Amino acid sequence: MFGIDLGTTYSAVAKINDLDQAEVLKNASGADTTPSVLFFEAGGNVVVGAEAKSEMIATPDDGCALIKRHMGTEYPLEYYGQTFTPESLSALILKEMVNAANAEGGTDITKAVITVPAYFGVREKEATKQAGEIAGLEVVGILAEPIAAALSVGVRGEKKETLLVYDLGGGTFDTTVMIAEPGNVEVVAVDGNRLLGGADWDKALSSLVVERFVDQAGITDSDPSEDPDFMVELLQTVEEKKISLTKRTEATIRCRFEDYDEKIVVTRADFEAATAHLINQTVEIAERTVKTAQGIKPGLQIDRVILVGGSSRMPMVDQALRAKGWDPVPTEYDLAVAKGAAIYGQALLSGAVPFDTTGNPSAENSAGEVPLNTAPKYFLGGASTLNIKNVLSRGIGVKFVKPDANRTPYIGFMVHANDALPIVDEVLQAGTVVDNQSQVNVALYEQGGEVEAEEIEANTLLKEADITGLPPLPQGSPIELVLNVDNEGLINLSAREPQSGKKLEIEAKISVLAAEEVEEAKEIVTGLMTRS
Repeated sequence: MFGIDLGTTYSAVAKINDLDQAEVLKNASGADTTPSVLFFEAGGNVVVGAEAKSEMIATPDDGCALIKRHMGTEYPLEYYGQTFTPESLSALILKEMVNAANAEGGTDITKAVITVPAYFGVREKEATKQAGEIAGLEVVGILAEPIAAALSVGVRGEKKETLLVYDLGGGTFDTTVMIAEPGNVEVVAVDGNRLLGGADWDKALSSLVVERFVDQAGITDSDPSEDPDFMVELLQTVEEKKISLTKRTEATIRCRFEDYDEKIVVTRADFEAATAHLINQTVEIAERTVKTAQGIKPGLQIDRVILVGGSSRMPMVDQALRAKGWDPVPTEYDLAVAKGAAIYGQALLSGAVPFDTTGNPSAENSAGEVPLNTAPKYFLGGASTLNIKNVLSRGIGVKFVKPDANRTPYIGFMVHANDALPIVDEVLQAGTVVDNQSQVNVALYEQGGEVEAEEIEANTLLKEADITGLPPLPQGSPIELVLNVDNEGLINLSAREPQSGKKLEIEAKISVLAAEEVEEAKEIVTGLMTRS
């Protein structure tokens, strides 16, 4: 069983070794992590990883990066006449990583747990699972990254602790408050921003460098930032310099554009000033998460702040969190999530994940059989079982209309972000809008932004359907809505009209891709040769 951290900028694969320890498997280049970058060659081959990043400098239009930011959305990209979705592009990354891991270990493993940001909704989670299926994997678990990090570093001690997981990756950011001890993880609150990550620090640094380059070289008749080739090379360079500024107080970046050639010096203080607005956003989200958690569990206090994600290495992260009174603890920034996924996967295989009375696992997974033994599992800190209590990542609501002249549509939320899972039989009484109504439209929506908003455009439509063939109903006739959300985040909405007994069931386990499109993408990905 592999645990896979499918990251926005870097990815990693891990498994449990013969010593019951989570071990990261090196890629074909001998590195622990693989850049989540693709480059398409004219002959039909696809390059994945570090070489793909290098190739993109010369031919940026033939490459793809940061595709995770578009997971679960309609975002088609075309290379050499073939159209790819975010799911199929992610599948190519997964395919190469798994091939390399199997070659490294002399194995033929096809089962995997894949991690996702804590605030990923229904569409993104299902899209991630489909990406694994397109890659030829049996995806037995979709696990939130902070939970994976906690399994890696937070459940090894003997005492119960309340953790704040601060996860700043290359393309996404989230924070999670959870209570952890060996064998038990209870998520209390999650929050985050899918469009905030280390790549935004890179862009801010590149803007600073371009500004200084133009000034220092005296460029007046052109704009280097409008040259795609220049910017692709600069962004790769500033990523390297950003990393060096973690350990050094100054970095020099060489910029060449047209006949201009300059060396631009940037200090760590310059970099921190240019990105202060970004670090402030992460702190605001972290504070908001803690406040939400304290509202759920009054008196809750954070025992440890766990830093996860490669971008959490930046000194400004430690400084900003300490300024708020926290004492952040470093981890294996880039590797903790993959290791935690491997731990969870092994817990599934060994039967350590308990099942409820309906036969559903206690966390987001779809594999395993009923546990047959309770022998200690050393990869769980000596615990014999693993219990995970999760929360809903985003609010879920239904479209209603206001009783005004325009019958203005709005979203009425039935359940909210950070409600504990599972949610069972949440009931809401609705009513028909006009006299003689014989059809009722039921539309299920998911919260689209960081906070709930009733505007239709601020939310994501999951699925809609109609109850038809009703007798002419007077205005205000009751419609019963019953919402259920299981431990996997699978949503079921039941709508019933009592007079006729007509009923509608909406199940929201959906993605942009239909089942036949997944199979078509699988054939395409299978036929492509990947290398790193």
